[in-house]
Amino acid sequence: MKILIASHNPAKVDDYGNSLKNEGIEVTSLKELKIEDKFEENKDTFEENAIDKAKYYYNLTKMPTLSEDGGIEIEALNGEPGVLSRRWLGYEASDEEIVECLKSKLPLLKDNNNARFVAVLAFVNEDSIKTFENSIAGYISSDLNSNYPEGFPYRALFKLKKYNKHFMDLTEEEYNNVNHRQKNINDILKYLK
Repeated sequence: MKILIASHNPAKVDDYGNSLKNEGIEVTSLKELKIEDKFEENKDTFEENAIDKAKYYYNLTKMPTLSEDGGIEIEALNGEPGVLSRRWLGYEASDEEIVECLKSKLPLLKDNNNARFVAVLAFVNEDSIKTFENSIAGYISSDLNSNYPEGFPYRALFKLKKYNKHFMDLTEEEYNNVNHRQKNINDILKYLK
């Protein structure tokens, strides 16, 4: 079975694609298929967006499709930016703009800086729809780490509670222990077997 990873975000495609390939699952991407259509994520939940996006690209390609929607939820901001994580500023903002916006919110977080990354993975094929959700608990720190990977701007100020470190400072073992995408991959692999 060949699975389409329905994302235009190269970091997500790499995260999911490499892990699935390592398990012997053949994958392809929107870029490889030369699909430029962008799905508009306009639902209220990560799950609804992930399912609708997977259905959309499944209907275009008739290939089993994985789609993820996710983002960061900050407690003191009532779960914002949530499903608007990439569009928090009202448009598809750059990584740098998002980091600056988050830094501007730091005074609002002085009493409660708890946050969590959420990832919902949807799998759609001819006869089923299945979702998986995992998250990572952490907090927003004023300690900026500018070495975050492209496409993941919130990692610049997010620290993991379990290790009190930024993502980029985790050892490979620590990263694998908390990686919410890897947990989703483990879940989809169990489902596919």
